[in-house]
Amino acid sequence: PTTRRLENRATVLESIKTAGAVFGEGFRAFITDWDKVSATAAGVTLLALGVYSAKLGTGIAARYVEMRLGKPSLVRDTSRLTVMEAIKHPIRTARQLTSKPTDALKGVVLDPKLEERLRDIAIATRNTKKNKGMYRNILMYGPPGTGKTLFAKRLAQHSGMEYALMSGGDVAPMGREGVSAVHKVFDWSQTSRRGVLLFVDEADAFLRKRSSEMISEDLRATLNAFLYRTGEQSNKFMLVLASNTPEQFDWAVSDRVDEMVEFRLPGLEERERMVRLYFDKFVLQPASEGKRRLKVAQFDYSKLCSEIARITEGLSGREIAKLGVTWQAAAYASDDGVLTETMIMDRVHDAVKQNRQKVAWQTEEEHRKRTPGGFSSSTTPYTSPSALPPSFAASS
Repeated sequence: PTTRRLENRATVLESIKTAGAVFGEGFRAFITDWDKVSATAAGVTLLALGVYSAKLGTGIAARYVEMRLGKPSLVRDTSRLTVMEAIKHPIRTARQLTSKPTDALKGVVLDPKLEERLRDIAIATRNTKKNKGMYRNILMYGPPGTGKTLFAKRLAQHSGMEYALMSGGDVAPMGREGVSAVHKVFDWSQTSRRGVLLFVDEADAFLRKRSSEMISEDLRATLNAFLYRTGEQSNKFMLVLASNTPEQFDWAVSDRVDEMVEFRLPGLEERERMVRLYFDKFVLQPASEGKRRLKVAQFDYSKLCSEIARITEGLSGREIAKLGVTWQAAAYASDDGVLTETMIMDRVHDAVKQNRQKVAWQTEEEHRKRTPGGFSSSTTPYTSPSALPPSFAASS
């Protein structure tokens, strides 16, 4: 066995020597032939260049596809179609592509003077698109639930543009990623053939004054990116900002706004129109269809709607719309499915009471901000009587 191991060892050593000699001769022959050396070097260089180009090209192609087809992460809702949505919903896609421009104020109940002004904006925007002009940027401000978002959608549809909705509150949590996210939104908007109405709700959440101590460095950088992309008028996108506190805007943001429109809480006439609209939509129509478990007791509908409009001063259009849903739910929850006048008024009084509490909370928060050291729990928050229904204001 010892002799066999020695023979195997000698065989292995001889094989190694032979392989080394062959490799050495081959390498010596290679390096002495400059044509082979040059060809090999060129081949390796081209291979490395090809790999790098393929990697770079793939990245560029991916960004192009994302910009053209993908929806940016900051965009919550959009009428712009993507390839995947077109495949999943072909009928809805065809209907959307063949739809005609609609009335910009359809389904929107507003003060007559405000309606007239908004209609002028809608006509001007539509003609701007037809003539490939520069869009004007708009600031819509006022209490929440007064129709700002709804009008923005209707304006885009009326003008034949696509709309994209984003919230300023989504930008701050992104930190350093906010800058690239904002650029992606504007890059995506630039690729639209129809033009994009970019609606920014709660815009003051990230477009506030740069001198404020409440703004971080990341948010300041994001604001600068936004200002850079909106420094000039565009024929690709129209910027519509919405805010409850427009005084917090950075001066450079205000400078980019061409027109400011105030949306106020509905007056008596508007509230009555809304109450009748939603009473018909959520109560009378379902009851007349006969397919649902909903019936309406006999009472003077017109008189009741007028009374509801009178006592709901201070409620927004959204809160009045929610009343219609609560009336319907009350009927479905009853034993016999009959909606009575008492049930309706109970829900109305609840809504008014809840609205009063919201106003009190808001007043307390504003008082806390103005008072050094915060709000004292022993102090009763002041609530403006004009912000409350007459019955509550009189009793305060």
